[in-house]
Amino acid sequence: MARIAVEDGIHTIIATPHSLDGVHFNRRSNILSACAELKAALRKHHVPLTLLPGSEARLSIEIIDALEKGHLMTLNDTGRYISLELPDQFISQATTIFVERLKIGNVTPIISHPERNPAIQQNLALLGDLISAGALCQITADSLLGAFGPNAAQCCEKLVKLNMVHFMASDAHSPRARPPNLSKGYDKLLTLAGKTQADKIMSEFPQNVVDGT
Repeated sequence: MARIAVEDGIHTIIATPHSLDGVHFNRRSNILSACAELKAALRKHHVPLTLLPGSEARLSIEIIDALEKGHLMTLNDTGRYISLELPDQFISQATTIFVERLKIGNVTPIISHPERNPAIQQNLALLGDLISAGALCQITADSLLGAFGPNAAQCCEKLVKLNMVHFMASDAHSPRARPPNLSKGYDKLLTLAGKTQADKIMSEFPQNVVDGT
C-alpha cells in the first residue's frame, strides 16, 4: 500500500485505524508502537513515504474520557485534531453539542466521509450545523469518483461547490479493494473547485493538521 501511495504522488500519510467503534479501540500507545514498526520497514525497503500516527474514532461520549486520559490518538499526536466517524444512517441532535464540547477543549473534529451518510445526503444543513459548531469536513476520493454510488458522488460535488470540504482522503483499506489513490480525485477537484481551492483541500489544510495549528 505504501508503494502504491508513492506511485500515485502521495508523500505523507496519517494512518487512521478505527477506534471506539464497538470492535476496535487501538489505544494511542499501541498505534505509536505499530507506526514505529512500519516506519522502520519503510526505511528498510527504501519506500519514500512519511507515516504519521492517527486514528478514526466513532462518535461516542467515550471520546472525551479517552482524550483526557491520553488513550485516544489524535491526528499526528498533536492533541489538536481528531478524525470523527458519524453513525452510518443518522445524525443525532446532540452531535452539534458534542462538537462544541470538543472545541471548548481545543480539539477540532474532522468529520470523515459524511457524504456516505444518507441523512446528510438528503439534508446538507445537518453537516452545515456541525461545521458552524467548529467541525471540519473530509470527503473520500473514491466517493467523489463514484465508487460509493451516485448519491455519495453527488453529495461530494455539492459539498465541494458549497466550499464545505476541507480535506479529501483516500480512506485506504487494502492494496486492491481500496488502495491509497488520490491523484484522480484531485483532478476531479480541479474541475469542480479550481486549483486554489483544490490545493487548499489537498495541501494547505492537511499541513495545518500535521503541524497542529
